[in-house]
Amino acid sequence: MKLPKGEADHPGLIIVQIDGLSRTQFEHAISKGNLPFLSKLIRREHFTVESFYSGVPSTTPAVQGEIFYGVRAAVPGFQFLHRASGKVMRMYEAESAAVIEDELRSRNEEPLLQDGSSYSNIYRAGASFTRYCSQDLASTEVMRRANPLKWFVLGIAYLPKLLRMAGLAALEFVIAIADAFKGLYAREKALSELLFVPARVVVCIILREAVRFRILLDIERGVPVIHGNLLGYDEQSHRRGPRSEFAHWTLKGIDRAIRDIYRAGDHSVYRDYEVIIYSDHGQEHTVPYERKHGRELHAALAEVFSSGPMAGTAVWMRRNSDLLGNTVGRFRNLVGLRPDTSAASGVPQPDSQVIVTAMGPLGHIYFPRPLTVAELEGYVTELIRVAGVPLVLRPQQDGTVQATNARGTWSLPAQADEVLGASHPFLEEVAQDLVSLCFHENAGDLVISGWNPNGQPLSFPMENGAHCGPGSEETRGFLLVPDRIRRWHHARLPATGARVRGEDLHKIVRHFLNRDGIPEEKSAEKRGGRKELSLRVMTYNIHSCVGLDRKIRPERVARVINHFDPDIVAVQEVDCHRVRSRGHDQAQLIAEHLRMSHVFHAMFEEERERYGIAIFSRYPLTTVKSGYLTEADPRLFKEARGAIWVKVATEEGRSFHFLNTHFGLGRAERLQQAEVLLGDEWLGSLPATEPVVVAGDFNSGPRSRALQGFQRRFQDVQRVLPGHVPIPTFSSAFPLLRIDHLFVSKHFTVDGIGKPVSPVARMASDHLPLFAELTLQ
Repeated sequence: MKLPKGEADHPGLIIVQIDGLSRTQFEHAISKGNLPFLSKLIRREHFTVESFYSGVPSTTPAVQGEIFYGVRAAVPGFQFLHRASGKVMRMYEAESAAVIEDELRSRNEEPLLQDGSSYSNIYRAGASFTRYCSQDLASTEVMRRANPLKWFVLGIAYLPKLLRMAGLAALEFVIAIADAFKGLYAREKALSELLFVPARVVVCIILREAVRFRILLDIERGVPVIHGNLLGYDEQSHRRGPRSEFAHWTLKGIDRAIRDIYRAGDHSVYRDYEVIIYSDHGQEHTVPYERKHGRELHAALAEVFSSGPMAGTAVWMRRNSDLLGNTVGRFRNLVGLRPDTSAASGVPQPDSQVIVTAMGPLGHIYFPRPLTVAELEGYVTELIRVAGVPLVLRPQQDGTVQATNARGTWSLPAQADEVLGASHPFLEEVAQDLVSLCFHENAGDLVISGWNPNGQPLSFPMENGAHCGPGSEETRGFLLVPDRIRRWHHARLPATGARVRGEDLHKIVRHFLNRDGIPEEKSAEKRGGRKELSLRVMTYNIHSCVGLDRKIRPERVARVINHFDPDIVAVQEVDCHRVRSRGHDQAQLIAEHLRMSHVFHAMFEEERERYGIAIFSRYPLTTVKSGYLTEADPRLFKEARGAIWVKVATEEGRSFHFLNTHFGLGRAERLQQAEVLLGDEWLGSLPATEPVVVAGDFNSGPRSRALQGFQRRFQDVQRVLPGHVPIPTFSSAFPLLRIDHLFVSKHFTVDGIGKPVSPVARMASDHLPLFAELTLQ
């Protein structure tokens, strides 16, 4: 593996999908201690939990199509008839995934994972490197990638990790055997219980560890964007139900894998990484159709279509009643076996057979010829009465959908509450998505669903947990997102205040990767509805952009600043063309990342090398004065210290003065610098009617003599905010000292103080930033 040299200017993004974990079950797992690391991220690391809306169908190939390509309802289900080819698709099969991804590519110029990596996903999404995705499991692809010598060398190099994987697999095998006996005791089918044991070990442990290992390697390689899907919980939930202890047990291993990935990204040498964690959908606790009705769905549908216009027409259905979820199917793919077609009634013939696809709680019925409205209505009635299907959907010519259940016939989207239940968290959006689903080019002539708003839903295979339909749990996953990323999407995508869906996440990621061409918003109106004359100000000693990890990263400093979305920023210890900081003009680089104007004043100059302080501003500014407060004294090892004074003009026609300074280390020189800055040549010349903000690293505590004059004339923002406990800013690793300050004149009120303790802020400099929200009266 060839490692990159130097350091990347832009951060990377790691996206981890926990397949099938609803927000309800996520919160339950947090409360029970099954996700300790994710709980820590929420409590301490500036991550926020949001609701992720899957859309309908609530299944991975549809959701990933929306995330990776920005296309809603890429498929009408996990299994469906592809009308153009006449083939029945199952989306974990290589051929099916390839066909649909080609169609998605034709509708979108750049897939989301371009130049990145894709692991255990349905789609490759343009990634340069992929493993364990549906298309990777084609026999020809497996043979093409086979390289015994390479695998032998890797096995020797990573022997400890492989032994760890083997140990975890052995432990899971023992647990799986115990679980199988529990299933037999509960009168589950013996064959499916035995088949699930090796399938569970491969899918839930070996695949998880392989994805974890690959992502760790990618972090070392500095890959810009990585997406990995962890399947274990989803597969266990299909078998035992989403609330089961065995399903929640798998979350502990997933949590550890995410912990390792997060820490590796946090300590990456080449590139900084942000992490997004989400679930593509949830699961409903379901009753299998066969268990409730005493016969398979295929037998019931054969009875329904034995009379009427389809009398004498064969019903084709891939009967997977003794498979729980798609674990065994995934297992067959992973170990290179051909797809299971033994239960199918031969090759489907759409021109002469009724084709039924029902892999989950949502199914499609395709007729070999068009039927009249009356004929379709007759079959809708029989599906409810004879087959006991909870919900049948039929598209109408006026663009609406007729929805029939045991209580009557309703119209979607207008009567969504009668079909879905009035308490559904995404009622209107789900109703509209159901309508769109029924008009999908590959949808059936009739769509059947196990959803029942007044009782436990059904799933057509033998599974105790299911998803694909419109249920309140299966459509509601979660999104765990860093606050810095969250701030942008809440400002730019208003609907995400209530939920984030796949197309939103697509836009969020593209913006983070600088692929959308959208600049940071600059007007107060566009940045979250802020008050008309509110201002966000910051002071930050950036330590020449040298972090505690010794990495020189101006872009990382810009990310810390940008997290708070300030209007004006005072920074100290800024390098310009210095050899020690790779020759960067740091003020210019940071200003470009922030999309702000800036001024810089050097306190040290030697040939091209300079070192000093700077101000960044969203608003136009005019330099009033910049210069030294005290000169350098080489005999006493004292640096020159100075200040920058600008006048800022806001969009509302108001103006204020802003000063940035950096005091020295010696007590005597700080007293002298304070006296000069408050004297007639600087602040003393300002009339009392002029609003002013003074910011900087004063190297002095709030009770020091050097600050007494500032505290008499100005307000210390950390002291005047009711209920606020002042925040120390030095050092960033163990903040103990309050030496960075913001002073404001009486023209300002202090509305809030930002909390700067995020992982990136702690690492980017030896100081933490100080941020305040102000209102100019």
